Amino acid sequence: MSNNASLPNSTAGLYNTLCQGLNLSNKQFQLIQGVLPVQTSASGVYNFVDGIPPESVATLYTSNPINGLNGNMQIVIGNAIPGFLSRLAENNYMNPKYWVDGNVAVDPIYAPAFEDLRSQVENGSSAFVSFDSATADSNISSSWAKSTDSAGVGFWGTSSESVSKTLNEKASSSRITVDISFDKFAFLQVRAGGWFTQGFFTDQYKNPQKWVDGQEAWDKVFGPSGSCQNVANQVLLVSGYTITTTSHASYSQSDYSEIVKSKDTNVWPFYTSSSNSIATESYKLNEDNSITTTITCKPGSLQIFGMGVIPTSFAITGGNSVSKMI
Repeated sequence: MSNNASLPNSTAGLYNTLCQGLNLSNKQFQLIQGVLPVQTSASGVYNFVDGIPPESVATLYTSNPINGLNGNMQIVIGNAIPGFLSRLAENNYMNPKYWVDGNVAVDPIYAPAFEDLRSQVENGSSAFVSFDSATADSNISSSWAKSTDSAGVGFWGTSSESVSKTLNEKASSSRITVDISFDKFAFLQVRAGGWFTQGFFTDQYKNPQKWVDGQEAWDKVFGPSGSCQNVANQVLLVSGYTITTTSHASYSQSDYSEIVKSKDTNVWPFYTSSSNSIATESYKLNEDNSITTTITCKPGSLQIFGMGVIPTSFAITGGNSVSKMI
């Protein structure tokens, strides 16, 4: 199997396994991969929640998303024909009390409050999920995105060249097993704070003629290729975990040494090593020449492992108010 053929299949299989093991809906859930720092403040969580999710069941986040709901709200306000609702929306958006530390347009406040999120996770459930690429169902045709296009591409790192192309191809074309133990987790509803004016946003969505530049401007935000096609309405937060990943390829001692010594080594699917991560990572060359990687993060710190995603169109027209959905 080629590198391109198998790792996306494993990502899809792991996605299905997580949905089943954690009782998550494949109509909404998105797995987050990436160099994710432990979340210790409101702005860290809120900025991830604010990001517009790409159309993929798994996505590689290497930093806070550039394209956020708050930025799209600013665009919608800026292109609205002036009126009562647009003035109200602008006043709400510019109010420092709706932003973390008063940083308007930088750190949007979401609900629930950070400490409430933390306490809900600490009172959440524990779970153990086991994945085997040889037996897992990798069919995601019934999922909301039907794609892994935004997922990580390298096994030993966030890109296929992070350690070596040969090692990545060897790993991703062989059997992979992953055992995941979550000390505590919770999949929690989140919604935008007071900077987001529901009535105005909905009105602008339903009425392209209320935009200064009309349909063309509306399309850039809400159209098929627009910047705000989906929104996050839930977040999967974990406090304490152990992830044991084994690549069942046959590795030499020199292969193992290269992997252990490389500063760029992060292991698929949870790339956690970063300068501000408190997760620890260890490697073992087994008797059968497979390599097992164990990633551990102690309880008490929050990490984001997934999001709930809904189409913006559904958030507005699906019978639920936008403020409740996002």
